[in-house]
Formats: sequence, structure tokens, C-alpha cells
Amino acid sequence: MSNTFKALGTPVGNLNLSNGGTDVFFDVLTLAGCALAESAWESNLVLLFADGHRIGRGTDGFDLNELPWTANWPAEKAFLLRVVDLAMTRHGWDLLAYQPPFAPDYLRRYRAMVDGWRAPIPVRTPATRPDWTVPPPPEYLERCPKHALYNGMLGCRLCDLTIQPLPE
Repeated sequence: MSNTFKALGTPVGNLNLSNGGTDVFFDVLTLAGCALAESAWESNLVLLFADGHRIGRGTDGFDLNELPWTANWPAEKAFLLRVVDLAMTRHGWDLLAYQPPFAPDYLRRYRAMVDGWRAPIPVRTPATRPDWTVPPPPEYLERCPKHALYNGMLGCRLCDLTIQPLPE
């Protein structure tokens, strides 16, 4: 199975990751995002990574156009780029129980995709999408005492042994 991350409307191709690659990608984005998120929108985005690919494996990934962007999308996009940039510095990777040798390439490719993306104008959030201007439930933002990541709906993703890569 593969998961596809897209940015329709950009010249950059899709990022297709295996299930294991998707887990690694969400691990490193969660590590960086939890260190940076301040607003409700930012916290909701990081929770997408924190809980991502834990239910419905092989069906995750997303198109940037599907996120609930607001009229403040340039700042929201800048936040996502800051998350990717911090992840590229290997922020928090010492907390991983594995070495992610392919993560720098995933991040580099994803950054190019995000950088080239522009929100559809006007920004319209369908009623079926969540409102990320509303803060997430406080219990989702509680931090794992071991990894300092959001617990999200499903608990700390680095404590979840069912999604951690097997040691080689």
C-alpha cells in the first residue's frame, strides 16, 4: 500500500510513501510541529500528524487543497514550512527508537511541494471539513511525559509500538 501526499496545482509531483515511510514522515513532522504550534489552527494541523496513519493504514496522505485553510492561509502555509524546516534539522530525532534514513528526502520533496502550493482563491472551507480556528479538545494537547508529543485521540505516536518500525 502507498499513501499519497499531493499539492494539486503545483508543478511538483506527488510524494508517495509506503506505510512505514508514512509512519516515519508523521513521526518527524509531529516532533517538529509539537515544538512550534501555538494557535488553534497550528495545533489542529499537528494533531493531524500526531494521529495520522494509525487508523485505516494505507489510506492516509492528503492533498494540501483538502486542509481547512482560512483567509490567513499564507501564515498557515508559513507555519507548515517552519515545521518541515525544523524537521529537516532532525529536531527530536534522538527520541526515535530507529534511524530514519529516508526522512530527509521525504521532507525535502514535501517542502518543495508546500513551497510551490497556493491556496485556491477564494479560500472556501466546505461544511464537511473541520473548523481549525476552534481549539482542539484540551486532552488532545496533553503531552506525553516521555516524548513531549501531543497525545491526540490515540496517545503518543512514539509510544505506539504498533506503528514503530521493526529494528533491523
